[in-house]
Amino acid sequence: MPSRNETPLQVRPPTSEEAEAAVRAWLDSYICRPHTELGRTGPVCPFVAPALKAETLALRSRTGMAEAGADDVRSVVRELARDFRARSWPHANPTMRTLLLVLPDLPPAGWPLLDSVQAELKGELAGQGLMLGQFHPECDETAARNPDFMVSRCPVPLLVIRNMAVHDVLFLHHRGDFFDEYRRRFGSRYERRAVADTLFRETYQNAVSWHAPSASDTPPRQTNGEPE
Repeated sequence: MPSRNETPLQVRPPTSEEAEAAVRAWLDSYICRPHTELGRTGPVCPFVAPALKAETLALRSRTGMAEAGADDVRSVVRELARDFRARSWPHANPTMRTLLLVLPDLPPAGWPLLDSVQAELKGELAGQGLMLGQFHPECDETAARNPDFMVSRCPVPLLVIRNMAVHDVLFLHHRGDFFDEYRRRFGSRYERRAVADTLFRETYQNAVSWHAPSASDTPPRQTNGEPE
């Protein structure tokens, strides 16, 4: 026990190397594996293991966030999006591309900023065909098929950016402007009955009904290297 005159040691943040190692272990032991509370079969994220195999999952760290505010986090997110778009990816399939940014020294007081900035910039990034996710030890994001399972908890805070994919209807259906961006990219797949998942189809059709006419008159377009 420290004496009365001693200051208790502060728990130091992990180094970039330690944080990245923790994230890699988390990907292997959690993200790439099934979970009983997920609400479906298969791994927590079915894209990560193939991306790791194809070497299209890039992982890097950003330090200097110990006193970050909302503007700092916004800048980091926009920088991450620029980095994602500028990278040369080794695989032609755009859904295989994922960029993870670990924030080793972002303290617990800053974790809610990841949640709030993700919600704030979600539409901006959707307009670019991108999806942003946030993970940290206290993240309250729940699984799409089980609202009681907090699926996005990670031992260290991080941001993830990737191209929009078909399953993102589960995350973009609730607002008309978000859904417009989704429908422009993937609407033709539903029209030609090329989407097999029943939940995706039901969610899509419900969103069309909720958000008409704003989403009903927007033609599909090519995006993310995928012709519609």
